[in-house]
Amino acid sequence: MFAKIKNYLNEHQNILQLVKFAIFSMVAFVVEYLSFTILVLSLKSINQPISWWIFVYPKTTGGLGAFIAFLTSTVLAQTVSFIIYRKKTFNANNNVVFSAIMYAIMVFGIIVVNTYLGAALTKAFNKVIDNVVICQYIGKLIGSFASFIITFIMNKFVIMRRKPEPEKETVIEKAQDS
Repeated sequence: MFAKIKNYLNEHQNILQLVKFAIFSMVAFVVEYLSFTILVLSLKSINQPISWWIFVYPKTTGGLGAFIAFLTSTVLAQTVSFIIYRKKTFNANNNVVFSAIMYAIMVFGIIVVNTYLGAALTKAFNKVIDNVVICQYIGKLIGSFASFIITFIMNKFVIMRRKPEPEKETVIEKAQDS
């Protein structure tokens, strides 16, 4: 049975990449949620409101401590993700500097959206759920799912491409051409 699955995945590289992406995303997920949990609990006392740029974190949604937790956990997870995805999922051989810059731009967008949504969704869910921590986690999960979809598509088609490698001439072919 495992041989059939392995053969199927080898014949369908796009599905194999999606499976690998999902598995390796779980590593990033653990990093993100473990760091989020540690930070949101340890920074609970820093709950003064913050309103900066598009980020509005009132005292009721955790304030500055929640902002730091959302932001830091996302940055840590995306850093781990880049390293794993580049070689293990997409086997990218395009320019690593290009990949890193494009990934950083994408991650910046994801961080902005997730950090903004963190407070907005926490506030919205807190109207019906009387537990701010549960509301924070719901907001975090929704942002993570959106990030998963966006990151796979961008990595697959833009950031971590695999360029065909030129065929190598053998020593005999080179000698015959001379």
